[in-house]
Amino acid sequence: MTSSIRYVLALILILVIAYLIYMYAPKAPVFTNTATSSAAGASAGTQLKVSDVYASTATYKVEAHYPQFGIPSVDTKIKSTVEKAVAEFESYPANPADSAVPQNEFNGSFNSVYVGADVVSVALLLSEYTGGAHPNTNIVSVNVDPRTGRELTLNDALAMTGKTLSQVATESLAQVETKIGADMTFPEGADPKPENYSTFIISKEKVTFIFNSYQVAPYAAGAQQTEFSRVK
Repeated sequence: MTSSIRYVLALILILVIAYLIYMYAPKAPVFTNTATSSAAGASAGTQLKVSDVYASTATYKVEAHYPQFGIPSVDTKIKSTVEKAVAEFESYPANPADSAVPQNEFNGSFNSVYVGADVVSVALLLSEYTGGAHPNTNIVSVNVDPRTGRELTLNDALAMTGKTLSQVATESLAQVETKIGADMTFPEGADPKPENYSTFIISKEKVTFIFNSYQVAPYAAGAQQTEFSRVK
């Protein structure tokens, strides 16, 4: 085999690998209740502002961005959730001296915000990279009633859908299997257990339940979500 043929074959192989990485690497989750800085029924003048967290040492690097609304009960809950995740990350032991990743990395962002009269809802994307094949992103939802400062529970979310946990679980599994195929689904992750449905976001029209990576599907499939119309 001549060197030119080997070169062409090597180039083809590189292109194939690049294509597979592009196609199957998990994408950043994007939820369908799109971000808005205000909504009908929200307090007049409510505006979304982004707060930032930066930190860097020899062993870690932190960059996080999270929303604030000028609503103390909501802002405090969001801020404390991010700060708790950052503090836990910063407590990790340093990587070995010969590690390919001298600094662990933490990135925080958000991509779904709803501000309504009865709820402020946001999904926080908290990502850690400590070496290995890929970062691990954990999606954490915050849902607060701005009138009382009370954080909404799973029971509140279920009441908004008019369905029981068992009904939501059955329909959620069907939705996930329709999206990615039954052979790619981990059905036990959608079992009707409260911990499986503890991550949810709310908009004016619907309640969206979020399954983090590995919960109902392989990492390559990314986070999954199921949607239910609001009836109240």
